[in-house]
Amino acid sequence: MSFEEDKFLIIRNLITKDESEEIVNHLNNRNDAILNDSQAVGTQSFYGDEFFTNKQMELLPKIEKYTGLKLFKTYNYSRKYKKGDILRIHTDRPACEISITLDLGGDPWSLWLLDKNENPIKVDLESGDALLYKGCELLHWRGKFEGNYHPQIFMHYVDQNGPNAWAKDDLK
Repeated sequence: MSFEEDKFLIIRNLITKDESEEIVNHLNNRNDAILNDSQAVGTQSFYGDEFFTNKQMELLPKIEKYTGLKLFKTYNYSRKYKKGDILRIHTDRPACEISITLDLGGDPWSLWLLDKNENPIKVDLESGDALLYKGCELLHWRGKFEGNYHPQIFMHYVDQNGPNAWAKDDLK
């Protein structure tokens, strides 16, 4: 399996459990949530957090290594999913050419994507694991969440030499 060929890669232990706990603590101390996100109405969501931007930049060399690309960061987004949430099947906007879904623990919740042959792939992550994928190309989703709490961060990048390089430092 390679990112270039398959357009996705599961990265185990991208961050440590301690880093994951630190991020969750930061996320849980935020009180300025967006609640009208069309993909997850009523779910606490956060755009462009400076603490997460620093983590995104810290992870950039690792992500470049996994993708084999020179990347620009675009933006980050986080959510605290709750019981009953659904993430409908979708692809992402151009600023999400290269995306990471970083699992921060909580109750387990599978992520699905359609591979390059349109086969559904079930992805189960644990705290600190990430799914690295081409968000503009691969359809992805989550079914109805049966747990109570599932925090996630989404970090997005674009290829410096690709057609979406213009989305560098995307601000919505």
